[in-house]
Amino acid sequence: MRTALLGGLLALVMTAGIVQAMPPAVQANKSQSQTAPYTPVIPPRPTSAPTLALTPVPGAVTGFVSQAHAAGSCGFALLSKGPAAPVGQCTVLEIGDSLGNDLGWGLQREVAAGSGITLVQADTSSTGLANSAFYDWPAVLAADLKKYHPQLVLISLGGNDEQGMDLPGGPVQFPSAAWQTAYLARVTGLVNEAVSSGAYVLWVGMPIMGPPSYNQGMQILDSLYQESVSSEPNATFVSTWSLFSNPQGAFQSTAVVNGQSQTVREPDGIHYSYAGENVLATYVLQEMALIYHVQLSPQNPAQITSWQ
Repeated sequence: MRTALLGGLLALVMTAGIVQAMPPAVQANKSQSQTAPYTPVIPPRPTSAPTLALTPVPGAVTGFVSQAHAAGSCGFALLSKGPAAPVGQCTVLEIGDSLGNDLGWGLQREVAAGSGITLVQADTSSTGLANSAFYDWPAVLAADLKKYHPQLVLISLGGNDEQGMDLPGGPVQFPSAAWQTAYLARVTGLVNEAVSSGAYVLWVGMPIMGPPSYNQGMQILDSLYQESVSSEPNATFVSTWSLFSNPQGAFQSTAVVNGQSQTVREPDGIHYSYAGENVLATYVLQEMALIYHVQLSPQNPAQITSWQ
């Protein structure tokens, strides 16, 4: 499942700096027809004047809020006042790549029965937004939104996106300015697609990575995710970078979790371990409770209490 991402990583590590790198799973599909390059279709942003700016959670970024359409029976609501509301009945659609899988598996364990949350895990390994000929996330999301009608869409992807993109005007290389402009449009299109359906979006950023050049690329991607949601109503970005960084701000694969020494990252320096998945899921659920002003707690909280 993770072989494709690991292959892409090795290509990055063997090349000086940050260059185009395409995972084997993407390379295998590169020969498929690309006569109709992907052109993002971005729904227009609301024209009404924004009413409120949201900064409820340190490290979370949300654009101006001009609507709050996911409240009601679900209970999720941005900028609510007063005591946190019960969750009600909420469908949470979680999408992403193999790192999204890690988040989804952790959430499956941490979302308590009877919490009101119905979690739909719809990740696909080796996917991303850079190579839409291999996997068309906007089309897949459109089908998922129609099928599940979620109140919240969780997005965690980017691990396979440090590669070139084929655009109507020709190929562009990561991380050129043209590449970043095109990729930002794809991110914004995906966010707007979910928001336009009536769902909130919570974009979970990529964590610090072990391989240096790969890590630099993740910082670029995280900045683009944050830039996109900062101007989109009802979309929020939460960073995981400091969550998995040691006190010196560096990558470290082991930590003390709930008082016990644990490995929180896989040997590849990219994916989360079982314990890391639980730490991530605990963090995301706690962020959801704060951001959407609801009573929501992880079933078996896993927190990094110190670093070795």
